[in-house]
Amino acid sequence: MSDAPDIVLLAHGSPDPRHARGVDALARRVRETAPARGVHTAYLDHHPPTPAEVAHQAGRGVVVPVLLTPAYHARVDVPAAVAAMNAVAGPFTDSPALGPHPLLLDAAAELLERSGATPSRGTAVVLYAAGSSDSAAVASIGETLRAHGAPGEWGPWRVAALDGGSALPEVLEGLRGEADSVLAVSFMVAEGMLRDRMAEHCAAAGVPLVPGALGDTAAAAALVLERADSLRA
Repeated sequence: MSDAPDIVLLAHGSPDPRHARGVDALARRVRETAPARGVHTAYLDHHPPTPAEVAHQAGRGVVVPVLLTPAYHARVDVPAAVAAMNAVAGPFTDSPALGPHPLLLDAAAELLERSGATPSRGTAVVLYAAGSSDSAAVASIGETLRAHGAPGEWGPWRVAALDGGSALPEVLEGLRGEADSVLAVSFMVAEGMLRDRMAEHCAAAGVPLVPGALGDTAAAAALVLERADSLRA
């Protein structure tokens, strides 16, 4: 048995059951990568179990927020949830949100490869994020791209958002003359209603949206473990 603390994946939650299935897929990949670790899931809203309920099960651990940008939920809701967990068991410590981090770009590259798309310098990639009213949080995705570069032998990578960033038509207009074709990747942990909206916008624009979501990738599982282990004493 490992003496490493358990990992609690703390997600926002959604009334759409696909969200929880996506978080479960991420938890399963983390367990497969580190089978000696205890891995739990908890939700801030909409879906059981609550953080306090998981605190009873885990006893102690590292809380990894399943959030892709450092927006409101990461700054406010996660610390409150960890405080509630420590009120019933512990100690629990929270790591930074999953994003921003270059491993999320690798996760997007995994989805591109899994789709069977052939890398080409003439094909641009659009990371399509749900976004946030916090435009700085959305901008962190583009900052990660600029700092670390896009993975793979693709053309330019850009970021579009449903909220708080550049809309898809604006991004596509900016790519005129830079690429012969465009593929979109859903920059979300799990499928759900927001990804459905992305698919509708992509279809209207004639841009293929590759299947899947970031949570069901080896890179996302590696990122969870990196976040969790960064807090070990």
